[in-house]
Amino acid sequence: MVRELITVIVPVYKVEAYLERAILSIVNQTYENLQIILVDDGSPDGCGSICDAYGKKDSRIQVIHKENGGLSDARNAGLEAARGEYIAFLDSDDFIAPFFLEVLMEALVSTESDVAMCPYRTVAGSGEGEFSRPPENQEWKEAYYDTYDRKGLLLNMYDMNHSDATYFIVAWNKLYKASLWREIRFPKGKIHEDEATTYKIYDKAKKGVYVKWPMYGYFSAPSSITRDAFSRKRLQWMEALTDRLSFFEEETGETDLAFFACKARADGAIRYYYPLKEQVKDSGKEQKQLKKYVREALRGQKKYGSLSVATRIGYHIFLLLPELYRKLVFPHEKGKK
Repeated sequence: MVRELITVIVPVYKVEAYLERAILSIVNQTYENLQIILVDDGSPDGCGSICDAYGKKDSRIQVIHKENGGLSDARNAGLEAARGEYIAFLDSDDFIAPFFLEVLMEALVSTESDVAMCPYRTVAGSGEGEFSRPPENQEWKEAYYDTYDRKGLLLNMYDMNHSDATYFIVAWNKLYKASLWREIRFPKGKIHEDEATTYKIYDKAKKGVYVKWPMYGYFSAPSSITRDAFSRKRLQWMEALTDRLSFFEEETGETDLAFFACKARADGAIRYYYPLKEQVKDSGKEQKQLKKYVREALRGQKKYGSLSVATRIGYHIFLLLPELYRKLVFPHEKGKK
């Protein structure tokens, strides 16, 4: 039986201690018809040499060396070189279960979906951990496959709609039809790149399947750009949500989806307001902008939909007395630096 080609794209930068684990987890997949693209994003350590060594061992591996341009730019370079009918991404300090691609492909094909995804398991250090293989009987599939249409996928990106919303947002726990990426690329130089991209993929998808079985190992680093001290760059999340709001407002005209984007932006603005105020000097302009997002959510009720009474009260308290709001909602974080 001829299996269609899957391209796995791995952006590589300063992950020398974990890179071989990532590569081997792809090389040892039970689904073998692969194009493995390792994008050395100008890594200053030994990552480039490791990539080249594996490229000589396995003809399925293609190595791209480029100047450092960031995660999004590296993924985009991989997309430009991709030949597969299907696309998957793996971050180079993570790893996948040996059956990750096989199970997602089977789910995607059997449900006639355009994208398939699964939960991830957080790991620390260089250990690989254990992933049990899911059963193959029809009863298991009926219990563990959740399918969604385009709108369902978009709605599931928000915590208020799905308890596993994070799994719907990130780029790397998924298998996609390559056609979804034909005109879509990640925003270069931005963090929260998944927030700025995944909704565009879902907008093009007719159907998606969520396989409720963990098969992706997500490495929790002791330090990263999204966990370190707060910086202005974190506000790019607000930019991504603003772009998403504009997309549903102006391009698709779906006010219900605009409502969730608007509320998510307001909630995120409140969450970011306190560390921004305490940790970033001369951030008065940005603080005002965050408050503006909350006001816009209140004003947008007539346009997008009604907020709950509790949410409206909370937003008003935040705007008038932000420290009181903090005491009420984030009591254990008061004064945290």
